[in-house]
Amino acid sequence: MPKVMLLDGNSLINRAFYALPGLKNSAGTPTGAVYGFLNMFFKITEAERPDYIAVAYDLRGPTLRHEAYRDYKAHRTGMPDDLAAQMPILKEVLSALGVAQVELPGYEADDLLGTLACRAEKDGYQVVIVTGDRDALQLVSDLVRVTLTKKGITEVKNYDQSAVREEYGLSPAQMIDLKGLMGDASDNIPGVPGVGEKTALKLVQEFGSLEEALENAGRAPGKKLPELLKEYREQALLSKRLAAIECDAPLQSGLEDLRVREPDAGIVRRLFTELEFKNLLKRFGQEASVLVLDGPAFATEEVEEMILEAGQSLPFEPVETVDRRELAVFRAYGPEAGPTGVLSFCLQPGRVFRFAGAGDAEKAVTGCLADPMVRLAGHDLKSLVRERLEAGYPIRAELFDTAVAAYLVDSGRPNFRLEPLAREYGLPAPEVESEGGREAFDRTAAHLLRRLQGPMAERLRVDGLDELYWKVEAPMIAILASMERWGVRVESGGLEEMGRELETRIFALTQDIYFLAGSQFNINSTKQLGDILFNKLGLPVIKRTKTGPSTDSEVLEALAPQHEIVQKILEYRTLVKLKSTYVDGLKALIRPETGRVHTTFNQTVAATGRLSSTEPNLQNIPIRIEEGRRIRKLFLAEEGMVLLTADYSQIDLRVLAHYSHDHALVDAFSRDQDIHTRTAAEVFEVPMDQVTTEMRRRAKTVNFGLSYGQTDFGLARELGITRTEARGFIDRYFTRYPGVKTYMEQTIEAGRRQGYVTTLLGRRRYLPEINSRNHNLRAFAERMAINSPIQGTAADIVKLAMIDLYREIEARCLKSRMLLQVHDELVFEVPPGELDAMADLVQERMEGALRLDVPLKVDVKTGPNWYDLRRLNLARDARG
Repeated sequence: MPKVMLLDGNSLINRAFYALPGLKNSAGTPTGAVYGFLNMFFKITEAERPDYIAVAYDLRGPTLRHEAYRDYKAHRTGMPDDLAAQMPILKEVLSALGVAQVELPGYEADDLLGTLACRAEKDGYQVVIVTGDRDALQLVSDLVRVTLTKKGITEVKNYDQSAVREEYGLSPAQMIDLKGLMGDASDNIPGVPGVGEKTALKLVQEFGSLEEALENAGRAPGKKLPELLKEYREQALLSKRLAAIECDAPLQSGLEDLRVREPDAGIVRRLFTELEFKNLLKRFGQEASVLVLDGPAFATEEVEEMILEAGQSLPFEPVETVDRRELAVFRAYGPEAGPTGVLSFCLQPGRVFRFAGAGDAEKAVTGCLADPMVRLAGHDLKSLVRERLEAGYPIRAELFDTAVAAYLVDSGRPNFRLEPLAREYGLPAPEVESEGGREAFDRTAAHLLRRLQGPMAERLRVDGLDELYWKVEAPMIAILASMERWGVRVESGGLEEMGRELETRIFALTQDIYFLAGSQFNINSTKQLGDILFNKLGLPVIKRTKTGPSTDSEVLEALAPQHEIVQKILEYRTLVKLKSTYVDGLKALIRPETGRVHTTFNQTVAATGRLSSTEPNLQNIPIRIEEGRRIRKLFLAEEGMVLLTADYSQIDLRVLAHYSHDHALVDAFSRDQDIHTRTAAEVFEVPMDQVTTEMRRRAKTVNFGLSYGQTDFGLARELGITRTEARGFIDRYFTRYPGVKTYMEQTIEAGRRQGYVTTLLGRRRYLPEINSRNHNLRAFAERMAINSPIQGTAADIVKLAMIDLYREIEARCLKSRMLLQVHDELVFEVPPGELDAMADLVQERMEGALRLDVPLKVDVKTGPNWYDLRRLNLARDARG
């Protein structure tokens, strides 16, 4: 029997928006509502496998119900701006996915769902309605069932006739009678005043319908209820009409218009890439490949046909150049590519062979990546490498990734896409956005890559970056692919439990905030919150934006001492973000087949050279609060294994000591003293054993703040002291640590002279604003000049350690796995039998990754999860 699936677009995206309220891509476009909707959409469509799909929407403007009752939904405010901005994005994505979408002036989405459901039911089709609105339960019948989303969008409940009767004691048709009596505050349907759900249920169950209940009002229980039913008879009948879903809307779309169509994979990939939906992007095929040798390369149908006939006996004999076979790889997408993209090969100069699909071409890719005598050029190679690792094949080829090379040349580029990069190097690249541009680009991209790698390699050499590329960045491609492949186990049951706990706390905070405000309001609305804080409560406006007074976290932190409500709001925001991003967000990212979260590590995002991660962003788990730390408790070792963590101790300050050659700083680390206590003793001129907790806290703030180029203004705000006090503190610091001040001055001067600063390994950070006449831009560039060599060198040290450890684990055939890199910490999954050997190995290689004027120190811990860890006392600790 054919199946029709109908979705309430407005209801579902609204729920998704509040489930993932703060999600944005790197361009600042809000994306959480679309991401949540699509996750739910794919989950349900995979479970239901419908033959027909439609998404229905409300339109702005009055409906038939407004004609009947002017105050219908009168209290409703418009969509939040961040949600409204996502509606056209959702429609564009669904269109690319081949999903029919319907809307009709004067009618609500419910009416369109009802109309299509009744038409399909009449033709004998099964119907599934997906919504967050219980009004749809009235449509349930022998062939129609309703899937209601619960807890935002993470859970659903299916209702057939028996489920409706079991929960309400009513038939689906009687749900309208129920609404007529009790009304609906969310839609401003009045019902009968004083009649709630419990009373309304008893009346409908006893009398069978609203009309019969009104006719028999005198038999209603109690003294007041009979009078209410008589007094509000017409209002109850109107309410029932308002609650009834129209099943005969003049909708032009027929069922055939709703038939499931093949998605336009090329457009979907482009949209998901722009929105940065990397997990969803995997549904539409990983990067396919194009292998190219010397010379111009253009595919022809004749060549494609020849290779297809050749089958497995491909004459894969590339021309020898230098001591390696040099090839290039590119994944071509487009409508003609099919779900896995187009694979293309150049087997001899001037000829590119293209495949639609995998098969023999995939075998050749595997062979290339496993061959240490191949240098494989490509653009964003990590996903291709991860595929081969997941399939169990080794990676031995040298990898020249033009995106990573471009990142090394200038990490501040606005983007690292191949087509503008090729044009920058004087290569003719088709405009992808022009008509036919994508197909033309796909056919010539392999050729571009083969020609691009030469000048890019030369640019790396001229800039002194070639050793950094080949010794650090190139090996990281396979390591990050391996880490993404393994992922890390996450306890979904614990997430659910924590989610319920946070819901309870968020609800309690909400009530406290309403009490302190003296009224209810939308805490998430900047405008409404600003009205409460600045107009009603009279708090001072600290900062303004284009739309009015700011209520960002910086403003709220400043206002917190002035009113109890502000601290409650800060706590509310923290818990809401924790729940949406890391509790609900993590749960959605757990792969059912592995029970693990497979984050994406980004090698070309942070301008300093540090790695970042997305889906989830492991760098931003708020571990300074207990609730955030408890998130780590849910990251578990695999059964029969333990987690081993290794964290560099104060690596940024150790790098600063090396750069500055400051005697006191070097001496403190050489003696393994607590650097913050030592600094407090120096600045406050007291013995180390007389340093108080507050003294150490201030010294710690200065130690880390100055390495980030912090000013007296920033320090004053951080410590809650006057700017004069902060300046005095900084002056005393520089008196005790004069080498640090000299480093800062000389580094800024080098940045002004060269236009960039470098790390110990030569990584560059360009500073185009360092000579700007604009004070704010210039000051920011100066802070970057101070901090980038420190952070960048620390990043290089972590990467060197990762490379050394990855190779050693492979060489020793250990079963241990490197899973995560977060800030200066590495996380491994280790069999108990390898724990001692791995602990020693990890500490030795991390502390020896790069020789500095001060020793590197690593804290090694182990435990069943990322929270319950005990420190290991290793032999190297005793050696110092």
